Amino acid sequence: MNIGVNMCNELISKTEELIRRFDSNEKIDIKECEEFLNEVPGFTDKHTIEDTRDFLEFLGNPDKNMKIVHVAGTNGKGSVCCYLSNILMKAGYSVGMFTSPHLTKINERFCIEGKVVSDGVFKEVFAELLKRIMEYKNGEYFPTYFEFLFFEAMILYDVYPVDYFIMETGLGGRLDATNSVEEPILSVITEIGFDHMQYLGDTIGEIAGEKAGIIKKGVPVVFFDKRKEASEVIKSKALEMDSRVISVDGKSITDVKLVQDEASNKYVAFSYNSLYDNYIDLKITTEAVYQAENAALAVTSAEILRDKGVDISELDIREGLMSARWEARMEEVRPGIYVDGAHNMDGIDAFIQCATAISSEGRKLLLFGMVDDKQYEDIIDRILTSGEFDAIFVTVLKTERSVSVSDLKSAFESSKERHNIIGIPIKYYSNVRDAVTDIITVRKSKDVVFAAGSLYLAGQIKTML
Repeated sequence: MNIGVNMCNELISKTEELIRRFDSNEKIDIKECEEFLNEVPGFTDKHTIEDTRDFLEFLGNPDKNMKIVHVAGTNGKGSVCCYLSNILMKAGYSVGMFTSPHLTKINERFCIEGKVVSDGVFKEVFAELLKRIMEYKNGEYFPTYFEFLFFEAMILYDVYPVDYFIMETGLGGRLDATNSVEEPILSVITEIGFDHMQYLGDTIGEIAGEKAGIIKKGVPVVFFDKRKEASEVIKSKALEMDSRVISVDGKSITDVKLVQDEASNKYVAFSYNSLYDNYIDLKITTEAVYQAENAALAVTSAEILRDKGVDISELDIREGLMSARWEARMEEVRPGIYVDGAHNMDGIDAFIQCATAISSEGRKLLLFGMVDDKQYEDIIDRILTSGEFDAIFVTVLKTERSVSVSDLKSAFESSKERHNIIGIPIKYYSNVRDAVTDIITVRKSKDVVFAAGSLYLAGQIKTML
């Protein structure tokens, strides 16, 4: 985009001022960097994939020297990245990982060897990118929020190289900034469902087409075979690109169970009949039974990498899965308090399944909040008709995108009336802190608390507890 007209002087001025302060070694908190980025969408428009590739070329095409695994999909992208990253690390490789969104701090999006990069490293790369932006086309180009973070990842793993780089898309695939990378070694597509329809399309086929846009010529693709319409689109795109396509389906994942050992450690155990092996009693350290599907995708991805010469053993796979930790996926943040980032219909279904599997001698209490670009009315229907929760605490989130108290109340009351639901008390709050304080206050010793509806909610709770 030529933004000599569109880019306002205020952004240029702020950029130049930040560069001056970095060069002068002034103290700049990472929060200030994050606040700067939060203002960027107001100044810029999304660029074409060609624009993104042009700037990537200006940066020296750092991706050309990276072994990249590109991950797209509706649900489970971050989990697959985490599981595959841990498998590779157990095999002795250094691994970088770029995921989104973050829960509490922006540098959570960048990991090296399973650890979030330090504030110092984040700011070092942030400052370098600002300088490169101002050098490019005389400052007439500025990336959007996500594009900026993607370019940071490119610089980061160029300056701090790793053996393998696991990279998650933003909300799409075909037009996503990450798709400017032209030669990944493997593409992975997780479950396809309804989300971000205003950008990706109204049907599963349309959404799958956008996600399948990451498939590159001759690059193998592993995908989760759940919905026929999505699977057909992915297979067709793979055929068009002359790419080997490998599917993982639910039938190959068996004996999924939630287990607590003698030391009270909780985990999910399952068996998986993969492309090459029949794995018995795999274990993942989580209470989210739905993660067995994402772990299976990571296992098959590891097997395809092994086909390509990566030295990965069955023990690496087993230990890699067991050592992986992915936050806000039915995560027990305190005894008896679980947070889950479920925010679309498929995610909520999986969340309810997990909540059902977790036993409670007392009540099950739900803390709920959502952003307004989701199917919140349908999701509220699903929550109420599940009959799983004895009381619901509904809150506005700390983001301009949050659904308002009045709209949430209207949706809940309408759903109760429509389905003739009585006896479930529902309370409403204008902020998460009050909601959390109240739910903890009224909670009895044997009650279990769940929180779901948004990763914003999960992050705000984790900051508080």
